[in-house]
Amino acid sequence: MAALPLVLISPWTAIYSQPAHYFHPVEHELQEFGWKKRSLLGKLFGKKSVLSIHDMIDKWELDDSVIVKCLGDEFYLFSFPLKSDFIKVWSQGTVFAEGLCLAVRRWCPGLELDSKSMSYTQMWMKLPDLDRCYWTDEVLSMMASSAGQPIAIDTSSSDEARVCIEVDVNEPLVTGVHVDDGEGGFWQSFRYEIPGLCFHCGRIGHKREYCPHPRRRNMQTYGSHNLAPRREHGLPPLRYFSWHRPDAGWVKLNFDGSFKGRTGRAGGGGLLRDAQGSFIAAFATPLDTSDSLMAEIGALEGGLRLALKLNVEQILIEGDSKITIEMLSGKREGTGEEEKSLMTHIRELLQGFQEVTARHEFREANRPADHLANIATQAHEPMEWHRHPPYSLLPFLHHDQFSRVVPRLVL
Repeated sequence: MAALPLVLISPWTAIYSQPAHYFHPVEHELQEFGWKKRSLLGKLFGKKSVLSIHDMIDKWELDDSVIVKCLGDEFYLFSFPLKSDFIKVWSQGTVFAEGLCLAVRRWCPGLELDSKSMSYTQMWMKLPDLDRCYWTDEVLSMMASSAGQPIAIDTSSSDEARVCIEVDVNEPLVTGVHVDDGEGGFWQSFRYEIPGLCFHCGRIGHKREYCPHPRRRNMQTYGSHNLAPRREHGLPPLRYFSWHRPDAGWVKLNFDGSFKGRTGRAGGGGLLRDAQGSFIAAFATPLDTSDSLMAEIGALEGGLRLALKLNVEQILIEGDSKITIEMLSGKREGTGEEEKSLMTHIRELLQGFQEVTARHEFREANRPADHLANIATQAHEPMEWHRHPPYSLLPFLHHDQFSRVVPRLVL
């Protein structure tokens, strides 16, 4: 990929862009790019080199421009108009080249500009020989969180799951974690994909022959992957969940609500299926609320209205919001007037059914509704599907049709 042209704007700002895509250094335009939400703080470490910050940025191979603000002392603020570029760079983590190291971390207000604030970096690690039944986002995140803050998950490979984590480079890396599966458990090791790693102390930024740290007695090294001392604590036990069909004559409503704090958008989604597990209808509705509980209640209300429109008589309601289910069954009262008003309306809707049953389910048994709720947060108008589900929903329906189990780490 050809290097992106550099447009110098002022002593403190530069914009790298594809040809014919230039921007002006106006603060309000930076606001339009959403740079406060999609910005990374970078620090250039290492010995003097013929390479510069320009060369390091070229290694990102961005699809769009990047706004660069020089903050002094080799600190830089990178702002990304394109969200996919921001995620790509953040998950890619530290860039190494010819003795230089460009470390990045997510920018937030009040972040101190010192080397200590940049001691966190991102790296990918593999979980070798992990059974595919554990390849879910929640389980992989829980395992990876014993080593650092999970950022991204990659299960595209048929051989090994990968997780990108943020770690403190001043601390040795974690070997792995013990997983309690209820049958004695097993040890899951971690393998790190890191250049510039000291195989003596497990830290990043210097070579073994220049290591200033003493080697720990129980440090292990496997080939090119440094493994730090094992942590003794394990993970909570795993439980298994799956979606189940309703009884003959009944229709099951799975619903879910979602509020995205970063975008300020909310939505509710759900679907109806019969006793054979066959798809009947689904909906995804954007909601005017900034409260996740109100999004859940709004999703329930939308699902009930859809069921009544289709003349459903016996309905089984399932959702992963325990509070909403308890409010529906009368075990809990709403705390706000808006919640109470909407729940009163929902109870009126319930009068239109001959029989109603409601129960709480974990997210692992409610994944199609969760997917529809996420669609709703990006929609600009209500959507419904009858007889033919949206294409993106098909893998979830197929999974539920065969009642495949999904493991969950229960705290």
